[in-house]
Amino acid sequence: MSNSRSRSPSQPNEDPVDVIIVGGGVIGCWTAFYLIERGVRVRIVERDTIGSGASFGNCGYISPSHVMPLCAPGAVAHTLPQILTGRGAISMAMRLDPTLWKWMFQFSRQCFEKPKTQAATARHALLRTSMSLYRGLVRDRGLDCQWHNSGLAMVHRGQRSFEEFQKTADVLASQYDVHATRFERDAMIEREPTLVDEIAGGWIFEGDSHAHPGQLMQWLRGRLADAGCQIVEGCEVTGLDVDNGKVTGIDTNHGMMRAEKYLIASGAEAPRFAKPLGCQIPVIPGKGYSMTFSSVDRAPQLPMIFEDSHVAVTPWGNQFRVGSTMRFAGYDRSIDPSRMQRILDDARSYLRTPLPKQPEAPWAGWRPMVYDDIPCLGPAPQVANAYVAAGHGMVGLSTGTGTGLLLAQQITGETPHIDPAPYALTRFGRPNGAIL
Repeated sequence: MSNSRSRSPSQPNEDPVDVIIVGGGVIGCWTAFYLIERGVRVRIVERDTIGSGASFGNCGYISPSHVMPLCAPGAVAHTLPQILTGRGAISMAMRLDPTLWKWMFQFSRQCFEKPKTQAATARHALLRTSMSLYRGLVRDRGLDCQWHNSGLAMVHRGQRSFEEFQKTADVLASQYDVHATRFERDAMIEREPTLVDEIAGGWIFEGDSHAHPGQLMQWLRGRLADAGCQIVEGCEVTGLDVDNGKVTGIDTNHGMMRAEKYLIASGAEAPRFAKPLGCQIPVIPGKGYSMTFSSVDRAPQLPMIFEDSHVAVTPWGNQFRVGSTMRFAGYDRSIDPSRMQRILDDARSYLRTPLPKQPEAPWAGWRPMVYDDIPCLGPAPQVANAYVAAGHGMVGLSTGTGTGLLLAQQITGETPHIDPAPYALTRFGRPNGAIL
C-alpha cells in the first residue's frame, strides 16, 4: 500500500504521485484500488464528487448475464421505429450532429453475427472475472454495499418475446456457461408475487447479483482514503499537456498537476481527450434515467428487467429504484418529466405494488456508449504514459473490478489476467481516419 498520507478529499496538494486518474467513477476508483494494492501512489481528480455520475444512479446490477451486446443482427430494424417515434426505450433527439450520425453508421456496421460474437466474447471475459473479484471482496474484504445474490429476472409480457428468449438462453448456456431458468407465468408470479397476471413468463439468471451503487462507491472511497489515495473533488481538467509523445501534466482549475502516468476514466466525456492523445475514443453519451422510492409497501424482492419496455427495477431494503431508457441527446443533463412519468407508468403496468403517483428522487446520467459495445481499455497508442478506461455502456458497475485490475496490471507492467487485445484503442485507427 502507498505510504502517502491521507488528506481531506477536496484539498489539492503537491505531494508527488505516480499516477493521476481523471474521473472518480466506479472505473477510476477500482483502478485506483488495485494500483494502491501494488504500492502505486495515486491521485484521483474528479470534477464533481466521487461516484456522483452514472456510477450513482444505475440500478446496481452485477450481471455476468449481460454478455450480448446491443449491436446484433436485426438491431437497427428493431430499434429504428423507437428512435423515430421517440417513445421507446431507445430514442434520439433529432439534430445536426455529425459525431452522432457517424457513431450510428459505425453501429450499423457492427450489427452482424461475427462482430456480435466478438463483442460478446470480450464482454464475457470482463464480466466473468469481475464477478469473481466482487465475490472475493464481499467474502474477504468486507465490501459493504447491500450485496444480494438474488439473481436477475427477465420478465416478458408478450408470449412471443418470452418464447424467443429461449434462443438467447441456449446461446448463453452453450457458448458462455451462463445459465437462465425458464419460469412459466404462474411459476414466475409464485417466485415474485408482485407481478401482475398479464405477464407471459420470465427467465431468471441465478448467477447474477445486485448491490447499492451509492453504498458501494462510499465503501470504495473510504478504502481509498484510508490507503492514502489523494482525492481531489471539484477539480475540472481543462486540458492535457503532451510533448514528444508523453503527457507532461494536466491543466485544471486547481493548477497544473503532474505524475509519471495518467489514466483517462471520465466516462462519456473521455472523447475530450482523444485529440491530444492521438487516438479515437468513439464514446457518446446515452442518457439513462432512474428514480428511487423509500418505504414502498410490498416492494418486489427480485431485481427485474421488464423486457418489452426495458424498464428495470431493483429493491434494497426500504428503498426501491426504477430505471430505464437510452436517449441519444448529446451532453444534456436535463431531466424530462414526461419521460420519467412514462418509465413509472411502464413499471406500474407490470407490478401489483402501489407505486407513488409521481417520480421521487429523479436522476439522469450519461452511459458511455461505444458503437461495438466493447469498452476502450489500455494504453493510448501514440502517447507513452497515458491510458484510457471508458465506454462501458450499461455494464460499468458489472465490469468495474475486472477493468480496474486490468488497467492496474497494464500500468505497472504486470501480465494481464485477461487478454487485453479486444479492448485496445488501436481497433479504431487514428483521428484522421488512417488505420494504425
